[in-house]
Amino acid sequence: MKTPKRIAIFGLPGSGKSTFADKLAKILRITVHHLDKHYFVAGWQIRQREEFLQTLDTLVSESEWIIEGNSIATLETRFAKADVVIYFAFSRFLCLWRVLKRPFSHDKTILDIPEGCSKGISWSLLKYLWTFKKEKREKIEELKAKYPYVDFHTFHSPKCVEEYMQGLTCQKVVR
Repeated sequence: MKTPKRIAIFGLPGSGKSTFADKLAKILRITVHHLDKHYFVAGWQIRQREEFLQTLDTLVSESEWIIEGNSIATLETRFAKADVVIYFAFSRFLCLWRVLKRPFSHDKTILDIPEGCSKGISWSLLKYLWTFKKEKREKIEELKAKYPYVDFHTFHSPKCVEEYMQGLTCQKVVR
């Protein structure tokens, strides 16, 4: 397996995307970009669209990157340039549990949110989590068909994540 250099990660809130991205960045020695830090400003206000799109274009133009986050409206920008796309499609109940406990147990070493924002819980976040798979399924399938050369992975459980990481760790040791 060729070591990926451009990795896009997206999926349900609370599925562990940020934690995974940070661990993956350490293993592969690639910079990780958390989209929320570019999409939002303090108070979870949305950054000006043109500014965000310009930043995203700059990020995907780099030779190596891990970009973690949803922004489904811009998923194609990442998909088109990625070697690997990883979709975290965990159970809604597991993700809901993780989101609900996040304010009490968030790993503060993971710098995935902009300054002036906190890992709070809102009804809009809970609704987004609950409807994510149903509302995004068609777009995801469309992109998979449009970019068949991208190595696409769907993680349905934490065990899938562990197996993927183990494969990368073993590969790095063999080199």
